[in-house]
Amino acid sequence: MKRKILSIVLTVAMMGSLLSGCGSVGDQADVAGIGEVENTQQNVADSGNDGKTKIRVYIGGDNADLNTSLVEAFNAQSTDVEAEIVTLTNGQSGYQMLTVMYNSNSAPNVFFLEAGDIANLQEKLADVSDMECISYAADGTLDDVTYDGKVLGVPVKEQAYGIIYNKTALANLLGEDFDVKSIKSLADFETACKTLEGNGVSATVISPYDWSLGNHYFNMIYSGQDDATAFIDALKNGNADLINNDVFNSYMDTFDVLKAYNYYKENPLEDVADEAVKQSQTLYTEEAVFWFQGSWESSVIRQLDNENEYGFIPVPLASENENNYGKICSLVPGYFCVDAACATEEQQSAAKEFIHFATMTDAGQQYVADDGNIPAYTNNDKEITESLVQSAYEYTSSGETFPMYTKYPADHYVKVGNLMQQYLAGNIDRAALAAGIEEYWSKQE
Repeated sequence: MKRKILSIVLTVAMMGSLLSGCGSVGDQADVAGIGEVENTQQNVADSGNDGKTKIRVYIGGDNADLNTSLVEAFNAQSTDVEAEIVTLTNGQSGYQMLTVMYNSNSAPNVFFLEAGDIANLQEKLADVSDMECISYAADGTLDDVTYDGKVLGVPVKEQAYGIIYNKTALANLLGEDFDVKSIKSLADFETACKTLEGNGVSATVISPYDWSLGNHYFNMIYSGQDDATAFIDALKNGNADLINNDVFNSYMDTFDVLKAYNYYKENPLEDVADEAVKQSQTLYTEEAVFWFQGSWESSVIRQLDNENEYGFIPVPLASENENNYGKICSLVPGYFCVDAACATEEQQSAAKEFIHFATMTDAGQQYVADDGNIPAYTNNDKEITESLVQSAYEYTSSGETFPMYTKYPADHYVKVGNLMQQYLAGNIDRAALAAGIEEYWSKQE
């Protein structure tokens, strides 16, 4: 996932068309106004003049150059398979693209999907539980893509999020002897914030994006429950009583502190379209110290600062909930899937060969490290060179994480994120936020 956990809301008619088989060529015209997709030739099992099986691969993510290098490295060593990258038309998500391509009988043989989208495509995906990489998958990385004993996605990498800090800034502002890991409770955090403010800097900076506030920050309220699924069911049934929920109030108490010391306090939605560049700059310039974000921001930080060290602390809470206290939130941003609806057995086998290369070989494992991510496999021992990712890996490898809840609706980041933006801007109070969240979930099936 980029920084976002994005999906697209499908209409009932669109969903029915998608799930009705490989797709009708008669449906290949514009689907719900999405438009044409690049590289939509028919997905026939065609061995070229060189005798190689041709497969088409959609990888996704932000680093097109690394993706291209991975495919080129695979092609250079394979004697019987040749992979071609499928790219997105501007403005599309991977799930949007697949909707169009399934309806035009031209789905890629390998594609990168989020867990929530995999749930909607179960009937079209091959079982990959027999692949070697599955036996090395890190604990918990297969939970959201396993259905009736079948594994429908291969994790590519892990990510994590919490409170990011600049180690040098902390030393300069709070002293060389200050131990950031002494910040455990909300009281500890607020004490540090007051000291930083007294030193003339903003203690925090908040990214005002709907995906960050809705799918990441508020998501911890789901993940922190004793039973996230039961809690979501209660929200749907109108029985959750969110305003009196301890986990909700604990996280919102912390959010209030983040708001109070926010660098953008006077105009909290100022950089809503900035894509995190300005927020990361405030840490680099020591204008702010703590930033709620994820390990994916290593790519932004890398462009600004390759000298200072960055790390994570868990989101500090007033209540010591054993589910999430002292832990950062972890997630698998996406999975490699193998199409079984349009592809031949030969293509499916070739697709698995590509995934094996991407997960089990030296070049594939280096790809994950170079992309600034946490390895999703226990046998990947490539050196992590970026300090922020190293910090996240220390939490994930020691079990000091809790899993992100992933089975939310496609429009969750928009609806819940917007409510959180209104709360951040001071346009609604906590009770109105809770009521808005309950109303949203009451409309979900």
